[in-house]
Amino acid sequence: MKKEIIFLTLILFVLSLDGQTVNVDAIRQNKSQIIVLQPSSVVRPLDELVVVCTQGGYVTITDGKGVEYLKTQVSGRLNFLAGGAPGLQTARLFDSKGNQKGSSTFKVEAFTSISDGGKTSELFNLLYKGMLVYSPSGYEEVTWNGRTYRYFVNWVLDNNNTMRGMKYFSPYSRDLVDLFREKQKPDGMIWSFVQPDKGDYHYFETAYTYLGYFNRDPGAWFVRQPNENHVEYNFVNMIYQHWKASGDNEWMKSNLDCAAKALDFCVTDTLHWSKRFSLLKRPYCIDSWDFQVDDEYTPAAPISSTMVVVPGKTKYGIFFGDNTGYFEACNELAEMFDFSGLNEKAKKYRVRGNEILEKLIALTWNGKYFTHFIDEDPNVIRKLGVDEKSQISQGNMYSLNRGLTHDMNVSIIKTYLDLKTKLPAGSPGEWYAIYPPFEKGFSHHNEKWQYMNGGMAGHAMGEMARGAYENGYEKYASGIMDTMLMIIKKYGNRLWFAYTGSIPPPPPVPTYKKVDISSKANMDIWDKGGKGVFTWMDAGESSGNDMRGLPVGSQRFHNIPFNVIDPGNNQRGAVAAVSTKKGFPAQIEIPIKDTAAAVYLLHSSSDNIPSNVAGAISFVYDDGTVESRYIFKGKEVTNWWFSDLENDYAGVAWYGSNLRSTKVGVCWAAIDNPFPKKKIDKLIFDAPLEGGIYAVLGITLSNRKHYVKPKGESFGGPDNWAAANGMAALVEGLAGVKNEGLAFDKVKLSPRWTSADVDSVNVTIQFAASKGYVAYQYHYYPAEKVMKIKVTGSGNELHNHILLPPNCQSVSSVFVDGQPVSCTTSKVENSLYADFKITLPKVHIVKIKFN
Repeated sequence: MKKEIIFLTLILFVLSLDGQTVNVDAIRQNKSQIIVLQPSSVVRPLDELVVVCTQGGYVTITDGKGVEYLKTQVSGRLNFLAGGAPGLQTARLFDSKGNQKGSSTFKVEAFTSISDGGKTSELFNLLYKGMLVYSPSGYEEVTWNGRTYRYFVNWVLDNNNTMRGMKYFSPYSRDLVDLFREKQKPDGMIWSFVQPDKGDYHYFETAYTYLGYFNRDPGAWFVRQPNENHVEYNFVNMIYQHWKASGDNEWMKSNLDCAAKALDFCVTDTLHWSKRFSLLKRPYCIDSWDFQVDDEYTPAAPISSTMVVVPGKTKYGIFFGDNTGYFEACNELAEMFDFSGLNEKAKKYRVRGNEILEKLIALTWNGKYFTHFIDEDPNVIRKLGVDEKSQISQGNMYSLNRGLTHDMNVSIIKTYLDLKTKLPAGSPGEWYAIYPPFEKGFSHHNEKWQYMNGGMAGHAMGEMARGAYENGYEKYASGIMDTMLMIIKKYGNRLWFAYTGSIPPPPPVPTYKKVDISSKANMDIWDKGGKGVFTWMDAGESSGNDMRGLPVGSQRFHNIPFNVIDPGNNQRGAVAAVSTKKGFPAQIEIPIKDTAAAVYLLHSSSDNIPSNVAGAISFVYDDGTVESRYIFKGKEVTNWWFSDLENDYAGVAWYGSNLRSTKVGVCWAAIDNPFPKKKIDKLIFDAPLEGGIYAVLGITLSNRKHYVKPKGESFGGPDNWAAANGMAALVEGLAGVKNEGLAFDKVKLSPRWTSADVDSVNVTIQFAASKGYVAYQYHYYPAEKVMKIKVTGSGNELHNHILLPPNCQSVSSVFVDGQPVSCTTSKVENSLYADFKITLPKVHIVKIKFN
């Protein structure tokens, strides 16, 4: 009876938890004399929990690995913060003699999240969704040799970059390595990409087989892009990334021979290694892309000359990004060899990487950044319409995070800060694929200011921010993240791989000139017709099925002036119609005798044209030359019943009703003149050969090409890559959670929230492959000059490297769990950091006071 009284007395201490009534019956029924109360069914790191005991003693909390992270005296009730390794955790009650009196379990789960209730939360969520734009799970798959392999993107380059963000959410970061390890060629070559065997492979088989760069197996086919020399180092990056995230040492060791063979391939294969420079080489491409220049030095090939190489004829040179990437991969492989006790092999690759970087710097470093490309043949003089030595290519942004010296990184960052002050009109930012763009040489692949030729690289913004955070330019980096959020919201809530690099103001309003077609008009817009004049679309007299509602005279459609002939003033002729139908002309010539940059048509098509070719237009110039093109249904024109068309170069000009239909209409279309400086003698319109009627109601000349404001978003590589690099910058740069061991067993914590004007934020970062994580709650009190951080994790060591506010002069004290600890400060450029170490997995409360 006495024990029961004590029990009931003690439970009076716990009547509610976070405003909710405690289930007293659950405590009474707990025979182990201890219970853990939690605010919800899922416990997150740093959630506050309550232990209720039926007697005094001491309590220990052990994490999912069985490691004790809390031991304290208790009398009835204990509030504590969840921490340590995730999984099933245990609270145990011991009496004063060390006898266990009971235990209670609860489950802790960590999921990557960054939340400040404002812009950072919004950016985090949008980047996360951006990594899943192609698949709800974020991955795709292929089945080969009886095994299903999952990957984020089926290209090695793209997958490696997408891993940088997806490794915090998905465990599937090893499969593509496993697949390409099994499929590695005997000489060490790694395939560029894999494709499930359900698409058209014939182009690749035809174009690449002669080099041994295509292979088709049951279930999948494999391709090596001939121009690429980045595949092997990206492959090693993937091995390293997964090892560091998963902590799977045996898996890593199983890939070492494969990784070494891959890197050796680059320095031994004659199509990838420059004997002259002792550096990795490739044909002249834009940065790290797979299409080469099309100029006088590009040899002819049976198919796709810009996508293949011709041994002995293709001109090669040095792209710096291949070599900085290779340098990084050599160091990563050396680290893996050292970890495995293979120190001589480690030394071999570390020395090789350093030698390559030294040669690269001597050849391509101009004191501020790496020169884009150096031809092997000194006699090659390219005429690409740009000063190539002035070009800044995106590989410089990627190189920031590959182990260059701090001084080199700062020089690259300053280069972009300088570029920021002289951007072209309508630029979305300074993070270009290449700047200035090429004027010539790459028209077969993308136009100026798009994609790789002067497009703004959305995928490189994260790389630039991550490098700037690490090198003392935190405010600039946070500005990049703000811009990233702004353009995501502006263009469809998605971070695009590339953006249009320049959108100048629209040109002046064109001068228009309407063409008189009355002498060629052979069709009415009504159902009347007459001698030599057809009823509208030959629908028959008195049918009521016509275009009588169309306004006549001088009209404006889509802000383009047209003259619509009044059939009553031109013997019922209002339309120039061509057809292969009996009685119609198959061709009509309209005299022009003038110059024009664009021709605007007011036109229509009958409903019974069976193909998608509605007609054709030919420009006949006064020098006798002719340029012709088809007019397509659904592109330039559409049916006149229920007309529906809208694009940048054509649309429905007018619609209304007639006696038979509630909607009939005509279209406008802009046709740019292929040779705007030539005088046009006449325009010839040809009928569709498969039947139907093509009808021209008006022609207007313009002294300017049709203007279409460029879209802000461009095209190119996968957008999940762009989002992943942004996520990596958010995690490692701004939130400052950086893995320095395996699976977060050693962590460098560098929260840089003062650079983003964020005073309060909750952060949890987990590697999905290992469940290793770090979690912290950050609060900054500017008026008090104090920072408070609650932190825990699944690992062992935490090196704090805390960015202090810009006006901070020194640190006056650092307390951890109420006890003073030794702290030093370090400067990175003009930024001051507080440095001190603490151990994990214990939950710590840190207080930093500064002057």
